[in-house]
Amino acid sequence: MTPLKAFGRRLLSLAIVLCGLLTGSAAWAQAQPHPCAPDGVAVGGYDLVSYHQPDGPLPGDEAFTAEHDGLSYRFSSAEHLALFQAEPARYLPRYQGWCATNLSFGRLACPEYTNFKLEDGDLLLFEHHGFTNGRSVWNSDPLQHRRSADEFFPKLWP
Repeated sequence: MTPLKAFGRRLLSLAIVLCGLLTGSAAWAQAQPHPCAPDGVAVGGYDLVSYHQPDGPLPGDEAFTAEHDGLSYRFSSAEHLALFQAEPARYLPRYQGWCATNLSFGRLACPEYTNFKLEDGDLLLFEHHGFTNGRSVWNSDPLQHRRSADEFFPKLWP
């Protein structure tokens, strides 16, 4: 076998091993719990349907739990659970529960689940850190923040 052919085979073997490692690490990353839900319970256990009501958000009850995309969502009543199960996309938070404002700056941060806004039917969650309220920052220029968050989100979270 010529040295060039041997080098080509080694290079091909290395490429196959690297592809396997990258595929395995991507699968491993997808299998990990959401950093904002290390116990597997999304949105801090709050009832997603209640965010869309005047008295929301309400804490969910473990007795009314739905599984969706590897996370558990709790609801305050059987009625809210049924509403979610009928149309989950309507109630799930935009940006998979990350702070919308931080995303608009190219960062991932877990929100405070009682700091939220409904915008064009989307549930947006925001961090509140020290004197900085993510919702107030977002409201200063919501169109630009949404454009930026929409651009950064797929780059930062698979």
